[in-house]
Amino acid sequence: MAILTLKNLQCKETEDSTGADEPYLRVNGSTKWSSNSLNTGETVDLFDKNGNPLQIAFNGQAVISLYDSDGNHWYDRDDFLGSWKVTEQEIGRGDQPAFFNLDGASYELAYEVTA
Repeated sequence: MAILTLKNLQCKETEDSTGADEPYLRVNGSTKWSSNSLNTGETVDLFDKNGNPLQIAFNGQAVISLYDSDGNHWYDRDDFLGSWKVTEQEIGRGDQPAFFNLDGASYELAYEVTA
Protein backbone atom coordinates (compact mmCIF):
# COMPACT_ATOMS: atom_id res chain seq x y z
CA MET A 1 0.00 0.00 0.00
CA ALA A 2 1.14 3.53 -0.82
CA ILE A 3 0.02 6.98 0.32
CA LEU A 4 -0.57 9.74 -2.24
CA THR A 5 -0.26 13.24 -0.77
CA LEU A 6 -1.65 16.04 -2.92
CA LYS A 7 0.32 19.16 -1.95
CA ASN A 8 -0.58 22.18 -4.09
CA LEU A 9 -2.20 23.13 -7.36
CA GLN A 10 -0.94 25.98 -9.54
CA CYS A 11 -3.14 27.54 -12.21
CA LYS A 12 -0.94 28.70 -15.06
CA GLU A 13 -3.91 29.36 -17.37
CA THR A 14 -7.63 29.04 -16.62
CA GLU A 15 -9.98 27.08 -18.85
CA ASP A 16 -12.67 29.73 -18.52
CA SER A 17 -12.05 32.67 -20.84
CA THR A 18 -14.18 35.01 -18.72
CA GLY A 19 -12.54 34.65 -15.31
CA ALA A 20 -11.75 32.15 -12.61
CA ASP A 21 -12.07 28.39 -12.85
CA GLU A 22 -13.85 26.29 -10.23
CA PRO A 23 -11.44 23.32 -10.21
CA TYR A 24 -11.88 19.99 -8.49
CA LEU A 25 -9.64 16.94 -8.19
CA ARG A 26 -10.78 13.33 -8.34
CA VAL A 27 -8.62 10.33 -7.42
CA ASN A 28 -9.74 6.97 -8.78
CA GLY A 29 -13.16 8.47 -9.52
CA SER A 30 -13.78 10.01 -6.09
CA THR A 31 -13.74 13.79 -5.55
CA LYS A 32 -11.03 14.68 -3.02
CA TRP A 33 -10.78 18.48 -3.28
CA SER A 34 -12.61 21.44 -4.85
CA SER A 35 -12.39 25.22 -4.99
CA ASN A 36 -14.92 27.93 -5.76
CA SER A 37 -12.35 30.09 -7.53
CA LEU A 38 -8.83 29.83 -8.93
CA ASN A 39 -7.34 32.39 -11.32
CA THR A 40 -4.35 32.38 -13.64
CA GLY A 41 -1.15 32.77 -11.60
CA GLU A 42 -2.65 31.51 -8.33
CA THR A 43 -1.43 28.52 -6.32
CA VAL A 44 -3.47 26.82 -3.61
CA ASP A 45 -2.23 24.44 -0.91
CA LEU A 46 -4.37 21.31 -0.71
CA PHE A 47 -5.91 20.08 2.53
CA ASP A 48 -8.88 17.90 3.42
CA LYS A 49 -12.03 19.37 4.96
CA ASN A 50 -10.48 19.14 8.45
CA GLY A 51 -7.32 21.04 7.51
CA ASN A 52 -5.13 17.92 7.37
CA PRO A 53 -2.77 17.01 4.52
CA LEU A 54 -4.76 15.61 1.61
CA GLN A 55 -3.71 11.95 1.59
CA ILE A 56 -5.16 8.98 -0.29
CA ALA A 57 -4.15 5.34 0.24
CA PHE A 58 -3.86 3.21 -2.90
CA ASN A 59 -2.52 -0.09 -4.19
CA GLY A 60 -0.62 -0.35 -7.47
CA GLN A 61 -1.69 2.87 -9.13
CA ALA A 62 -3.95 5.88 -8.70
CA VAL A 63 -5.40 8.16 -11.38
CA ILE A 64 -5.71 11.87 -10.59
CA SER A 65 -8.19 13.80 -12.74
CA LEU A 66 -8.77 17.56 -12.83
CA TYR A 67 -12.05 19.18 -13.84
CA ASP A 68 -13.46 22.71 -14.04
CA SER A 69 -16.99 22.84 -12.66
CA ASP A 70 -19.60 24.45 -14.86
CA GLY A 71 -22.49 23.63 -12.57
CA ASN A 72 -23.00 20.31 -14.38
CA HIS A 73 -25.96 21.64 -16.36
CA TRP A 74 -27.22 19.45 -19.20
CA TYR A 75 -26.22 22.17 -21.68
CA ASP A 76 -22.73 22.75 -20.22
CA ARG A 77 -21.03 19.76 -18.60
CA ASP A 78 -17.96 20.13 -16.38
CA ASP A 79 -14.74 20.50 -18.38
CA PHE A 80 -12.21 17.64 -18.20
CA LEU A 81 -8.73 19.16 -17.95
CA GLY A 82 -6.73 15.93 -17.93
CA SER A 83 -5.59 12.99 -15.86
CA TRP A 84 -2.28 11.76 -14.44
CA LYS A 85 -1.33 8.22 -13.43
CA VAL A 86 0.65 7.72 -10.19
CA THR A 87 2.25 4.38 -9.26
CA GLU A 88 3.78 2.75 -6.20
CA GLN A 89 7.15 2.89 -7.99
CA GLU A 90 7.24 6.61 -7.13
CA ILE A 91 7.60 5.90 -3.40
CA GLY A 92 10.56 7.84 -2.00
CA ARG A 93 11.06 10.15 -4.99
CA GLY A 94 9.92 13.27 -3.11
CA ASP A 95 7.71 15.94 -4.63
CA GLN A 96 6.63 15.17 -8.19
CA PRO A 97 4.77 17.31 -10.78
CA ALA A 98 1.59 16.36 -12.62
CA PHE A 99 0.39 18.41 -15.57
CA PHE A 100 -3.16 19.04 -16.79
CA ASN A 101 -3.39 20.85 -20.13
CA LEU A 102 -6.64 19.95 -21.87
CA ASP A 103 -9.39 22.33 -23.07
CA GLY A 104 -7.07 25.36 -23.14
CA ALA A 105 -6.14 25.15 -19.45
CA SER A 106 -2.71 24.76 -17.87
CA TYR A 107 -2.34 23.44 -14.32
CA GLU A 108 0.52 21.89 -12.34
CA LEU A 109 -0.08 19.70 -9.29
CA ALA A 110 2.65 18.86 -6.76
CA TYR A 111 2.29 15.45 -5.13
CA GLU A 112 4.33 12.87 -3.22
CA VAL A 113 4.05 9.09 -2.88
CA THR A 114 5.17 7.48 0.39
CA ALA A 115 4.93 4.03 1.94
